[in-house]
Amino acid sequence: MALAERTVAEALRFFARQAPRDGHGHAPAPLPRESDDGQLIVMADERTLTATPLARAMLVHEPAAMLLDMMRFDVSHEEWAQYATGGDRHVGAMRGGVLVALATADRAEGCLSRVRVLVTPTFRQKGFGHLVLHRVVQQLLRDGLLPYARMAAMDLGARALARAAGFVNVTRNLTMPLQFAPL
Repeated sequence: MALAERTVAEALRFFARQAPRDGHGHAPAPLPRESDDGQLIVMADERTLTATPLARAMLVHEPAAMLLDMMRFDVSHEEWAQYATGGDRHVGAMRGGVLVALATADRAEGCLSRVRVLVTPTFRQKGFGHLVLHRVVQQLLRDGLLPYARMAAMDLGARALARAAGFVNVTRNLTMPLQFAPL
């Protein structure tokens, strides 16, 4: 097993041991089930997170609705639908007074929080997605959460972005939920 994959596995064991339990002694919820086995789950921890990227942009934490509307018309309806439902945290990157990238983190499921990134097509492959992803992951790790992402196995752009930020593959087959190993 590669070093980066080992560190994420160690982080999962740590979080499984340290995660708060409810009054009935139940462990935190595992990753939700998915029926599509064409997706990957990737995770990052403090050891795999890369250095802060050097993309030049103004970062906006929890951007206002009017800023989010700027991006809605530059991306496809399908892409936007994933972000319209909200999320617990938002970090955006502005270039020339326009929102060009957005990272969101969902409310925690146990000790895990799902992250998503959306970048305006004309600003892709310029480091903005990496910048906002890196910042939202830093916030999650600081709060004791482990960030994960689900992506299509054939989405090479998303896989490259996740790898550049320090995410590593955890599983390919999502028909079985991720289980924490007993210690």
